[in-house]
Amino acid sequence: MRSTIIHSDHSRFLSYLLAAALVVAGPVAVGFAGTANAAVNRINSSAVPDPPVFDGSCGFQTMKASTRTEKFTEEAGRGRTEGITLYTYEYSFRDVYTDPDTGEVLFVARGKGKVKDTKAKPLGGGLFQITTKDTGQHMIVEDGNGRVRGHDSGSHTFNYVIDQNGNFVQFLSERIPGPKPQSMCKMVGSFLGTGSSARLTAHPLGSEPTSPLGYYEYLPPGYGSGEKKPLLLFFHGFGQSGDGSADQLPNLLTDSNIPAYINSDNWPADRPFVVLAPQHNPVQDIAYPYEDCDGENFIGSCWMTKQHGYGNPASGSQCMRPQEVVAFLEFALANYDVDPSRVYVTGLSCGAYGIWEALPQLGGRVAAAVPIAGYGLPIWKSAGCAVGSVPIWAFHGEADDIVDPEGSSLTIANLRNECPAPPAADDLQLTTYEGVDHNAWDRAYSGYGGNDIYSWMLRHTSG
Repeated sequence: MRSTIIHSDHSRFLSYLLAAALVVAGPVAVGFAGTANAAVNRINSSAVPDPPVFDGSCGFQTMKASTRTEKFTEEAGRGRTEGITLYTYEYSFRDVYTDPDTGEVLFVARGKGKVKDTKAKPLGGGLFQITTKDTGQHMIVEDGNGRVRGHDSGSHTFNYVIDQNGNFVQFLSERIPGPKPQSMCKMVGSFLGTGSSARLTAHPLGSEPTSPLGYYEYLPPGYGSGEKKPLLLFFHGFGQSGDGSADQLPNLLTDSNIPAYINSDNWPADRPFVVLAPQHNPVQDIAYPYEDCDGENFIGSCWMTKQHGYGNPASGSQCMRPQEVVAFLEFALANYDVDPSRVYVTGLSCGAYGIWEALPQLGGRVAAAVPIAGYGLPIWKSAGCAVGSVPIWAFHGEADDIVDPEGSSLTIANLRNECPAPPAADDLQLTTYEGVDHNAWDRAYSGYGGNDIYSWMLRHTSG
């Protein structure tokens, strides 16, 4: 779930500054301003390259080597703003992405900018309105030959409210003049990609009268030519949630996930799937509280356990509901020219929870399932071996602090060891990643370590 909270490039800069503020200024909850503890304090970092690390955020495998410089300055407010701290953060970066097999440079992302608290307005009652500006050329993308292929620049302005201790109270507004910023992966897709975005269509809620949810549709080359295509249903994480409207459906294109890969032109044309990605709306209901999950070591596991205990209600479910998984599957089979024996489901975090919960109902209807960073223990405890009625390949990061990794590992172990007729080895698999946090999907969806989930799914048929 955590990775679904921060989507855009600009939000990444905000979180990056916050990390610096936490190191230097103590417990500032959110935002830049905090309690003044020094007149001026400057922290500088040198340009030291980080060792290359795996990166699959665009949907394909790369190794990323980063060089960054930072200068962080805090200054005490004066006059009416005395008692709070204003921050300035200057940065530059250069990230080189290479092919992990050949070492060839695929593309370079670089940028620089300044994020500065430009105004603090007292509101009374110990509250302050902060105006923060982010200026500079935030992202330039070059191809492997050094040719600039895309850039994002301009001034972004944010307004929000903090209390006198620097704790976030309320977000007020964001202003980004000029064209909407493009993601790095979209820029990369313009010269390395496949053009897959041209085959992606939004279907807001209500545009398809029989669809229970708003969704995105990807139709592969050759669809409608007489050959029935396999169907892949993707279920998103909490941060891509929305009401399915034309305004909120694009939340599905943020972060790293299958609809985002398609939208950035990085989905291979030879993957034969019709891909449908519905959107869940986490409507709040006071009858189903989640507040006591705050502060839990695995807040996502807590949410999912509670939702299961509440019976996955139509109003009050944080994550995708199993009823939605089944209903959307029925809609897809009735409205798309697909092979009913080659239907597959995958999802991450909240979406993976919905898959786990639906598995006892999917036997014979789905050929295989790939839940990533989900929590299967609640449905295991209530449905037992019926969870294994569909071939499963589960993925999880061993350092996940949002959803307990045992939600995948222990569920798979139970299916192997507690069931009288456990699925065959190829029909029940678990892959965990050492040192990886909640985002296990970049690796799973890009085939890290030779784990090709797409070929694995296509080996399975139902019925």
